[in-house]
Amino acid sequence: MDSLTLLNNIKVSKFLIKSKKIISGNTRRQRFLKNNKVNFNPIIFKNFTVKIAQSNFEIKKAQHLRYQIFFKNKKDINKPITNLLKRDFDFYDKISDHIIIIDNNINNNENVVGTYRLLRGNFAKICKGFYTEQEFDISNLKKHFSNSNMLELGRSCVHPDYRSGIILKLLWQGISNYINDYKIKILFGCASFHGTDPQKFRNEFNLLRKNFCLCDDFNVKSLQKNSIHFQKLHDEKMVFKNLPPLIKGYLRAGGMLSKDYFIDKEFNTIDFCVVVFTDQIVNRYKNKFLH
Repeated sequence: MDSLTLLNNIKVSKFLIKSKKIISGNTRRQRFLKNNKVNFNPIIFKNFTVKIAQSNFEIKKAQHLRYQIFFKNKKDINKPITNLLKRDFDFYDKISDHIIIIDNNINNNENVVGTYRLLRGNFAKICKGFYTEQEFDISNLKKHFSNSNMLELGRSCVHPDYRSGIILKLLWQGISNYINDYKIKILFGCASFHGTDPQKFRNEFNLLRKNFCLCDDFNVKSLQKNSIHFQKLHDEKMVFKNLPPLIKGYLRAGGMLSKDYFIDKEFNTIDFCVVVFTDQIVNRYKNKFLH
């Protein structure tokens, strides 16, 4: 055997070994995901069903709803595949659970009218970490909680025709059941202001910094250096009223936010990291959802 043939054989052997390791790793990962899931009992309310997506088809319908909300009306999306498939998707979808709400009165492929992506810590650990870690340093949270007790919430959206409040309540009822099933102690994720100009939200940012900041032990730092310029607030109730609905919901439930923010140009948002300790959720929310 000449040296060139020997070299090629060595390269092929290395490639086969590497491929085998990747396949073996993926198999172990899939087995781990499957063995660490609890049966989620669907919630039926009138014509709506709240459930965990059980198939790729159901996940794709949730991704299509996300595309409709996050990208459809944007003119400058630098994501050709997203535009072509009309779905918002990324790596984290593969290792997450997806709560979906189906309107049973609709018999087409667009019957998913609300969704939330749930990523548990023990799944994030064996893959690429949490989505939030692309924008924030959450090491302080990891110091205090085990992976199995952490849950990242993300990609929350409701169809524009279903924003009367009932769908969001049903989503949170589903999340509360999930929290109880998996004994979750901390919820966190990114909550956003629409737009990328911080000057437009000076009052809101000051209100959050003054009244709703995480303590130093649990502080979450943005991976960008963005400053908040302090100023006096004259009508805090009105400023609170102007906060995005999702952020208001988290705050009313007892949530706290990072001291600084991250500008996400891809989604045209300014993100804060929101954290909710499940044992500190205010009583009226516990009585309504955490039962």
